[in-house]
This record gives sequence, C-alpha cells and structure tokens, in this order.
Amino acid sequence: KLSFLFATKLSSSEAHWHRWDSQLGFPVGTGWHHIAIAYRFGDPKSIRGWVNGDPTQGSWSYGGETTEPPVVDDDEIRIGNGFEGLLDAIAVHRGLLDDKVVASRFHRVGKPRVVKPQPEVMPNLADVPDGRVLVQLSAGLPAHDRWLNEGEPWPTESARWVGDSFLLPRIPLHFDAWGIRDAWNAPVLLRMAGDVELPPGTHRFLMRGRALGRLWINGKVVARTQPITGRPPDGEERIIPIAEPPLAGVRVHGYRQQEVFGEATIEPRDSGKSRVVLELVVGGKGHRTETGEVCVAMLSADGKSYNVLVGQAFCLSKNTENRLEACSTLPLTDAAIEPALSDMEESLTEFDDRRRRRAAATQDAFWQQRHELARAWVKENPAPQPPDGSHPIDDFIASKIDRAIAASAGADARQAEHFHGTILPILRENCFRCHGEKDKGGLKLDSREAALKAGDSEIPAVVPGDLEASELIVRIRAGDMPPTEDGLSKQQIELLEQWVKDGAPWPAPPVTESDVTLSPVVGDEAFLRRVYLDTVGVPPTADEARAFLGESPFVPRKEPDGTTQLSRSERRQRLIEELLDDDRFADGWMNFWLDLL
Repeated sequence: KLSFLFATKLSSSEAHWHRWDSQLGFPVGTGWHHIAIAYRFGDPKSIRGWVNGDPTQGSWSYGGETTEPPVVDDDEIRIGNGFEGLLDAIAVHRGLLDDKVVASRFHRVGKPRVVKPQPEVMPNLADVPDGRVLVQLSAGLPAHDRWLNEGEPWPTESARWVGDSFLLPRIPLHFDAWGIRDAWNAPVLLRMAGDVELPPGTHRFLMRGRALGRLWINGKVVARTQPITGRPPDGEERIIPIAEPPLAGVRVHGYRQQEVFGEATIEPRDSGKSRVVLELVVGGKGHRTETGEVCVAMLSADGKSYNVLVGQAFCLSKNTENRLEACSTLPLTDAAIEPALSDMEESLTEFDDRRRRRAAATQDAFWQQRHELARAWVKENPAPQPPDGSHPIDDFIASKIDRAIAASAGADARQAEHFHGTILPILRENCFRCHGEKDKGGLKLDSREAALKAGDSEIPAVVPGDLEASELIVRIRAGDMPPTEDGLSKQQIELLEQWVKDGAPWPAPPVTESDVTLSPVVGDEAFLRRVYLDTVGVPPTADEARAFLGESPFVPRKEPDGTTQLSRSERRQRLIEELLDDDRFADGWMNFWLDLL
C-alpha cells in the first residue's frame, strides 16, 4: 500500500505527524508498478492516490488530517522509506494531476503478474510419536501476516519437542552454534500434531493463539486466528478489559490472545484416532517471538466445560510400574492447567539445556586446551602458603591492611586529606569513566604512575610542576575534557592546576587502626541470610533455615554412635560449599558478569 507522511509544527499534543495510507495496494514480487500521490497542503480532502493507473481512496492516521502547513527546512526528503526493491523515474509535479493524466502514464507490457496463495492442504508431519503431541518449529517464514504464496517453499525444521497435550506456554529457546542464547529467525512456523481419540459425531472446538493460525482436524480447517496487524503508537497498548470465559469455570485466555471456535464432524474410523494439526505463526517484523498460552480444547459431552486435547501418553502413570493407564481428560480450568504448565515448563527447560549443552560441546576442545594451559601455569606458579597456617584469603586481607596502614603512616596527613577529599573526587567524577574504567586514547588517570605517562597523543597527561606541558590541564582549559557541555567549573580547574604546581602528589589514603578493625562474627541468622543472598541471590526458604539453624550445639562433641557433630565454623564452611555447587549460584551472578563483559 501507499503511505504519505509529513510533519507539521510541533504542538503540545505531540500529534504533529500525519500519515495517509491507501486502500489499494499490490502484492510483492510481481514486477514493476506505477504509483502516484497528489496532495495540496492545507486541504486534507485533496489527497489522492493511484496504483497502476487506478485511483484509490485512503485514510489518515497518527495526527489525522490537518490544514496546517508542513515543516519547511533544509532537511532531506525520503521516498520509499522502509521499501525493499527498486525505484525508477521519480517525478515531483507542482500541480495536481487528474485520473486521466495518471492513467496515461501507466502502460503494461504483457499480462498482469498475479501472486496467488498456495492451496490449503493439511501438513503431513513425519515421525509423530504414538500417543504424544509433536511440536515442530521452522524458522524463516517469509511473512507473519499470510500463509505461503505459490512458488514459496516451507521453511525447514529447526527444532522439535514432544509433549503430551495441545497446550503450550512458550516455544523453546534458540541457541547459536556455540550454545549461546540467540534470537529466532522470525517469523517462526509452529506446528503441533498428534493423533487424538475423538468420539464420532459433531463437536465444538476452541483454539487460542496470538497471531495467524489455523486448526486442522482430519484434513479440514476447523478454526482460524487472524494475523497481528499494526503496532500501538509510542509503545502504548490499548487498555482492554479482562476477557470473559466461554463457560463458567473455564480458564480465561491471556492478554492479546485470540480465542476462536469451530465445529468438526468426526466420522467413525477403524483406529478411532483423528489427526489434529495446529499451525501458528510466531513473531515477525516488529513483534516479539512469543506465543502466549496456546491450546486446543473440545467442548465436553455435557456442554458445561472444555477439555484440552491430549494424547494417550498424557496419562502416563507415576507409579513404579511406569505403565499407561486409561487416558483421562485435561480440563481447561486453572486448577488443572497450572500444574500441567509447571510440568511442561520443567520439560522445556530440560530440552533447552540439552540443546544448549550439545551446541556448546562443539567448543569443548578449545576450553580443554585453555584449562590445560591454566593448570600448567598454576603448577609452575604455586600460590604462597601463609606461614602461620591461616587461610590464604585471610592472610591476603591482613597483608593488604598492613600495607595500607604502613603507607598511610608515611604520608603527610594534611596533604592526604586534601587530595582524597578534594582532588581525587574531581578526577573520579569527571575523568575515571573514560580514563580509569576504560583507557580511551591509551590514557588512564586512576593512579599517579598512569597519569605521568603519555597516551596515544605521546604527550604526558601530567608533568609535575609544569602546567603548560601537562596535556590534562591544556585539554581541561580548552573545554575538551571532560566531554560534557559544561565542563569543569573555574574552581575545579584552579584546584587541579594548583595540584599539578605542587608536584601532583598522590599520597596513600589516610587509614587508622580503627578504620580496619575487623567486625565481630555475625550470628547464624545473619550469616545464613547473607550467604544465600551473596551466592544464589535469594533468601533461604523456611525449610532451609530450619535445617541450618536447628543444628546445635556449636562445638564439636561425640555422638552416641561415635560421630562428631560439626562446629559452627565447620557447618558454615559446609553450607558455603553446598551453595557454591548449587545451580542457582551461576544464575544469581549472571547479571553481574554480563554487565562486566
């Protein structure tokens, strides 16, 4: 379709964009087309459009029609913004053209090239497990708002997962060749197929999906959902009321999910099973690759509820015999669906983990080599052991404290207080972001040694006692640093200049014995809360807290059976090791490492 967009002077309502869209359009992939638009600014009724010589009406959107003139400036004019194809013979006329003139500009050679949709045929999915429901994903569908046209191939299978019912909360995750989370090549074609026992007769079916979809039963389309059209302006969704259930007690469909119904007549069959296939388009241009809660259900015999279609394996017994029992139903109610979704999410998570690990295994040889090099380096460079037999981390902290106290004792207290209270905050707030955390221009300013060096400019940033030779001062005076609109204040510049004149001293921070006195050992309750938050990122559950706090006393003692009860420190050490082995430890620290990387 044609779109004509222009902007008027910005108003308080911000509705200064005005777009006209034509009703008539043309299918893609059909060769050259002649299009034209005529409009007299100030007269919204004058808008006209033509496609291949045929006039077309249209409608205004965004700010709607307006009599205001457009913004006139020295900016660019965009023709075909977002258009993929070729443009030729573009002309701009100062006068309005009529239908006769525009029609005379269009000359077709040969017959019209028409794109037709492919005939609708129920897909024949191979290797559908007996008694199960196959979920097939095929990435790279040509469009999200239509089915295939003639000549277009169906995308090949990207992944498949097997469930027990026509219920799905989400599609599996997608990973690249290294096992790293990646986006699907949307739109994605989702197909669910299974052989379901349906009693003979005419039945009413319910289908829920977010976007374009169709439900097949024994080769016939029973229900359809419509494609997602358009996006909300400025990302603001239209507020809609909560959906009403189709019957009392039935689970309500999710937000932005379509709910459609259809009827199908089931003929008596020797096998007693009917092939059910659900096709859904997931994602697309401007849309998230998400399905929402998808389901296919059938009205019960008494007409009072709906039951999700299930395969025979849905009733797999949980007893030790692991045998199949007579298949029951899965009512479309919150009480029945919530546990089923929980089990399904667990199965999908395991499926995602297997695919991710399988892809990541292709890099095992590389990481094994890295680990071998690391182990060899550690073997050649063993960590020094504390002479008193204390823990290496405790010894490291104590050594750092001793060095800080010694360095502070040798520094001028007044000079240290001035530098760390006045000069260093200026550098930290205005310079460290680019020349501390990073080394833009090959320069770092987070230590005296680094500040005395030259960056890519080969000019020292700081030359003690020489303002004119100090590139830092030269750039600050010129307003080049920091790269902000206001730069440093006059007082801040004078403070830095005086600091350089005085020799750019960088004394150790003032530290006293009281500043580094170790805190007392916390109680078990505080320790338990902190260690959980520091490792797995969540507080302990009530059962976990009782299991840890219930162990007493806190000193070793012999039990009647000869075992020794753990001391407080031993119990804490054991808990730390258990939490470090917990899978949640990686989850809890993932955000931190992603930010660093």
